[in-house]
Amino acid sequence: MFQNPKRAQEELAALGAALGEPARARVEAHAGKAADPDALVAAFERILPALQGVMGWDGVALVNQLAPLLEASELSSRTLASRPGLLRWLLGSLTLLSPRPVAAYQRQARAAARIARPRGHEALLRALRRLKYRELLRIAYRDVALGVPAAEIGRELSALAQAIITAATDAACASLTERYGEAAEEPGFCVLGLGKLGGEDLNFSSDVDLIYLYRAGGLTRGGREAAIPAVQLYTRIAESITRTLSSVTVEGACYRVDLNLRPQGRGGAIVLSLAQTLAYYETHGRTWERSAMLKARVVAGDQVLGDELLASLQPFVWRRSLDMSAVDALREMKAQIDLRGKASPGDVKLGPGGIRELEFFASALQLLHGGKDPQLRERHTARALRRLEQAGHLSATDADALEEAYLFLRRVENHLQEYAEEQTQQLPQEPAERLRLARSLRFPDWAALELQLSRQRGLVARAFSTLLGQTAREEVPDEPLLALALDLDAPLAQRIAALEQRGFEGPDRALAALERLSRAPESPFAAGRGSLHGLKLLAEVARTADPDQALQHFSDFVARLHSPQGYLALLSSHPAAARRLLNLFGQSDYLSHFFLRHPELLDSLVQPADEARKPPERIRQELSARALRHQDTEGRLGALRRYKNEEVLRIGLCDIQDELTVPEVAAQLTALADGSLDEALALAEDEVRERYGEPSRPGGRDRLVVLGMGKLGGRELGYHSDLDLIFLYSGEGQAETAGGARGKVTHHEWFARAAQRLLAFLQMQFREGLLYQIDARLRPSGNQGALVVSTEAFLEHHDRRAQLWERQALIRARGAAGDVKLFDALRPRLHHLVYERPLPENAAAEIDRLRGRMEREIARETQEQLDLKSGRGGLVDVEFAVQYLQLVHGGALPSVRSTSTLEALAALQAEGVLDAARADRLRRGYLFHRRVESRLRLIHGRSISNLPASGRPLQLLARRLGYLGEGAGEQFLAEYRATAAQVREVYASLLRPG
Repeated sequence: MFQNPKRAQEELAALGAALGEPARARVEAHAGKAADPDALVAAFERILPALQGVMGWDGVALVNQLAPLLEASELSSRTLASRPGLLRWLLGSLTLLSPRPVAAYQRQARAAARIARPRGHEALLRALRRLKYRELLRIAYRDVALGVPAAEIGRELSALAQAIITAATDAACASLTERYGEAAEEPGFCVLGLGKLGGEDLNFSSDVDLIYLYRAGGLTRGGREAAIPAVQLYTRIAESITRTLSSVTVEGACYRVDLNLRPQGRGGAIVLSLAQTLAYYETHGRTWERSAMLKARVVAGDQVLGDELLASLQPFVWRRSLDMSAVDALREMKAQIDLRGKASPGDVKLGPGGIRELEFFASALQLLHGGKDPQLRERHTARALRRLEQAGHLSATDADALEEAYLFLRRVENHLQEYAEEQTQQLPQEPAERLRLARSLRFPDWAALELQLSRQRGLVARAFSTLLGQTAREEVPDEPLLALALDLDAPLAQRIAALEQRGFEGPDRALAALERLSRAPESPFAAGRGSLHGLKLLAEVARTADPDQALQHFSDFVARLHSPQGYLALLSSHPAAARRLLNLFGQSDYLSHFFLRHPELLDSLVQPADEARKPPERIRQELSARALRHQDTEGRLGALRRYKNEEVLRIGLCDIQDELTVPEVAAQLTALADGSLDEALALAEDEVRERYGEPSRPGGRDRLVVLGMGKLGGRELGYHSDLDLIFLYSGEGQAETAGGARGKVTHHEWFARAAQRLLAFLQMQFREGLLYQIDARLRPSGNQGALVVSTEAFLEHHDRRAQLWERQALIRARGAAGDVKLFDALRPRLHHLVYERPLPENAAAEIDRLRGRMEREIARETQEQLDLKSGRGGLVDVEFAVQYLQLVHGGALPSVRSTSTLEALAALQAEGVLDAARADRLRRGYLFHRRVESRLRLIHGRSISNLPASGRPLQLLARRLGYLGEGAGEQFLAEYRATAAQVREVYASLLRPG
């Protein structure tokens, strides 16, 4: 029978010596039937001093009376062990058989506080806690040993709490008004009780939901210290009450105080004036707050003040008509019930068919019909069900069944909590604990209790389905872990564990972010609010590539808003917009930080789908129109930067949503760069023209063209790409301008100054950032050469002195800004230099030598460090392979002379230069690498080509690219290596044929 027979026999022997053999035998007999025999014997041995205090009493009768209590309530045995004298008081109490009235509790609490107060605050804390635990012992005995109905137990627990809150309030008011005096104008302070305290239905381990209220402002007067504003006085009173009730001492705590139901929740002031409170509910009051105030009553302080508030709130709580908003509110409340039901099936409060469903259901029907029928305005849930029946809103059968279920579930909840005063509603898992609970509820075993639980909870669930109907259902995400994380009633450790299990790497930080979100006005994450919307948003966060990053950015986004209500409402009413925003936060740290600086761009998230693919012409037009709104150069440059940032955000959003292909992203980024170059060049030329006049000559004027090279030339620009530029001008450089405000300069100097101003305009650091970084090293002689050269000098260089790599670079040259007609005129001569002249015999080897040098000196790949651009089988392999074929075949096949890698590749395949299999490998490799490159640059906010090859960075990158599951990183890495190997194989077949 006993797990530790020796210890049990020693304890029984001690009991026999003190109480006599018959009593010892009764203890052993009770232990034989107990769920945990060792624990029951230990409990009797623990209270032996208390038993010795009643030695003259019948020992057998004592054991019979106490055995059910000690088995069901460890709290009671602890109390009797620490205060042995309470046993005589308990069993000799004349009130065991009847409930103690509220007035009696009030007298006891005030007397205890009055006696303790002269000895200081610590004595007050001790007196109130000793009163609480003494009375909990009495109430637990009435519950377990006498089987008092659950409704009566709830009333007594509520009356006890109200008495202790009143004593704490009186003590705080007396102490602080003695120091600072009363409010000079209109004194008055009260405490409202809500939830189960307001409904006079408290549990053994309930929080107490409180709201603190004072009448008006002004200064205090009559105290021994200097006057202070009334709000400071009442704030200190409220804080003192909260500390008195919730501080944990050696005697325990009185009550956990929950102030989240006050106006503005955790983000609101601890105490508000009557006028402020009424204004809040009139302006911001939500349906959940109507439901909360339905149970509100004055539990301490100025009764007249509290009644005045509650009377003024009657029109807010009780609406006269059953309008659509009320129906929608009912639907939302039902959705919250479903949400709670997913939290934990074993939870008798929040689980399916649990207490919370009954409470929400009764409140919902009261709110719907109580405006016209004052009889329905009942705070107590069970009595409310009866009144709903009397008014014809429930059948007698349904009312009977729901009331029976409610009282049964409340009794189970009390027995779960009175064992150790833990705030739990979770059914136990251990067999011994299950049997103990069943026996305490007078069931023979767990199976019998479980059968009754199943019957009652099933009945509640079926009644809900019948009574509310399918029209009141709203889809609830199947996210039990996230629902638990959002449940402010759940223990902190459980919420953190739920976030960790759901995939958050930093669950503590994630929970802190949720706490910040809950403090926002009208937040869907706040206690009691539209938790369904909060769950939907959090579910979207969890589905992003990096949930931790997404939640932190979303929390920062809401925190930075002066009035977040409108934005949160937009996200709730536009799920697609919420999905796009949260996906952005989870995908790109770079874009997220830009968005956080410009939350007004949220409107772009609800734009039509066709906005994703803006034609290049439209981008140029919008950019020009934006710049023309400003008259000064600085204003125009700022406008160019703002437009560029907005467009990069738009393109990036569409990219990570897979609404744009790799070539479409490149085309739009290139159009944006072309437009920016054109606008900035026009500003630069205007400035130089004003200073030095026009570069004109007899018969015309010289012109400047900006050549785009590299990815700009190929219209393949990526995020954070530098712009490779060459500046060419027509005519003779030594001719002079006509002269401007600062005199004359040569044409060469004029174009050089224009180019320099352009570079400055592009690279100036504004609040909005810079436009582009510029690389002009592809000009003749590189950094050692002149910034601008004449067209003739440029052609002469490439005809006589250019190396093979420069010839290769010219493949991608195009007129990007300025007088592009000048480039069009040059194109035939450039094509001759690039394509029509014979190639050196060692061309393939020379290009491969350069490629190998890039691989060794730039990529420096290892098994753990990969480079998707310059590494083995990377982007450069594709580009060099295609460009080599263009150089070889471009003379005879003009169709392959494209600046675009993909277009040239298609032409090479169409002309039969490259077979379909090899062309497809290069094409797939190019698109794969560019997509990965885009993601890397969106993540890091800079030009980067290094790939993570292990760990969490690899997993996150893979998720951002759409790979799923725990092995996402390995899947991506395997595909990357296979793709790179195929690209290198094709490259080698073309440039290393031997």
